[in-house]
Amino acid sequence: MEKFLCNIKSQTIHLSVLDTQGSFANIPFVFFYENSAGSPDFMDSDLLRESFYRTVAQAPTLVGHIRAKGRGRIRAVIDNEDFNMPDYRESTSDIHFADLKSDGFNWRSWPLGVNTVGPMSQAGSEGEIKPINVHIIRLKDNSGVMIYVSMIHYIVDCPGYTAVVKRWSEIYQLLLSGDVEKIADLPPLSINRQVVLQSLPKERLPVNRETEKTFTKFSLLAEFFAWIPPKVRGHISSKIVKRQNAETHMFHISFSALDSLRQSMAGHAADPSKVNDSDIIMALTTKTIVQAQQATKEKGRKMGTCFNALNREKSDLPLAVVFEVRDRLGISDIKYVGNALIPKIQLKNIADLQTPTTIESLGQTITDFSDITQDFSAPYIASHIDMIMPRPSSFTRPMARYVRRKDALTYIYDLSPNMYDIDFGTGKPCWVSPIQPFRTNLTQLLTSKDPAEGIDVFISLFPNVMKEVLKNEFWNRTAKLIY
Repeated sequence: MEKFLCNIKSQTIHLSVLDTQGSFANIPFVFFYENSAGSPDFMDSDLLRESFYRTVAQAPTLVGHIRAKGRGRIRAVIDNEDFNMPDYRESTSDIHFADLKSDGFNWRSWPLGVNTVGPMSQAGSEGEIKPINVHIIRLKDNSGVMIYVSMIHYIVDCPGYTAVVKRWSEIYQLLLSGDVEKIADLPPLSINRQVVLQSLPKERLPVNRETEKTFTKFSLLAEFFAWIPPKVRGHISSKIVKRQNAETHMFHISFSALDSLRQSMAGHAADPSKVNDSDIIMALTTKTIVQAQQATKEKGRKMGTCFNALNREKSDLPLAVVFEVRDRLGISDIKYVGNALIPKIQLKNIADLQTPTTIESLGQTITDFSDITQDFSAPYIASHIDMIMPRPSSFTRPMARYVRRKDALTYIYDLSPNMYDIDFGTGKPCWVSPIQPFRTNLTQLLTSKDPAEGIDVFISLFPNVMKEVLKNEFWNRTAKLIY
């Protein structure tokens, strides 16, 4: 399949902190396609492979070598005589698609070995960090196909990931129909890191205090972590995440439930009509998780241990809210295969958050959180980028600053792109899911199978904290457990 890559030119893509701040992690999803028509040529292996490599040729960072030069100066080196070839695998399973479907595509029903890499970006068996890993699993009696795709966060964020997989499906459809010449007419994928920088306005707004302190304050641990090679950093990160033993769950919150909360908060939130769905879910999940953390600590004290003894006297919760900025910078029409994420870090009062969730307390939390989003605009984004660009090693500083805070939370503010639109010409996926093992203290909003009905919420926490979340009455009245 290297013949489809022959036109890739050797080049070096210099990755900024926009890319490297998420470099610890992979972006992995699994797509489930049902052969409902019983077609013997369902999602043909040869066409899948050819269309995949034609896609890679359009986004050549997918065959780049991740290299470092100095502290934090990371590059994707694309060498047309030595590609970092994708790990592309195919296998079969004795599990029938109907069995997966009847169990609601629960992780427990998946075949073993679906994900061929872990949740963190580390070197594989060939000694390289592979930018993309693919595993095609053909299910029993040709009943369907599972497609696992994992990409490293060094080179893409979730919209970039979705653009690549979507392009794969588009090229597959053109090969299937024999319209190979139309591949050249598809809108180009861009790996040009100047796309974001050239979209910045002249105006500036100051970066909030906690974010500025996090990215500018010197830390010996952060400098060390930025200095070590990416492979070593990935190995250490993987060990840390494995020790966390995170418990993950998928929940669903309907728009009717969100609308009901919004209407009920009249008089309890600053202006409920201006509160969007993500604002409500951010306040609700943060309160629910903090209550669970505090309940875990109380149980630990009674048992003579503590969930996080180092944080026993802390009064503020570090909350990192991550925004996707393509739309805010006016570049959402560009199929940018890169990273366009900006975190805003704030400290929130734990005593306020741990109060029982009621309409009143939820409305107050939403009001308290309004400062997170109210000034997040293109001028603010430009100031943030001005701050990080001359500090290439700053991508490790959030990790170093909060490494001892087991209660620090990350919330992905923007809803993920609709992956249910990725159709290889045989129908849309019946289900799309992240993998189960992941790092702790993360909440991510995912487009639901029925995007007009509600939002799926992926949450990863320490097991003892998740246990308390699953018992939270207000949360259970609002959110439905998927698995």
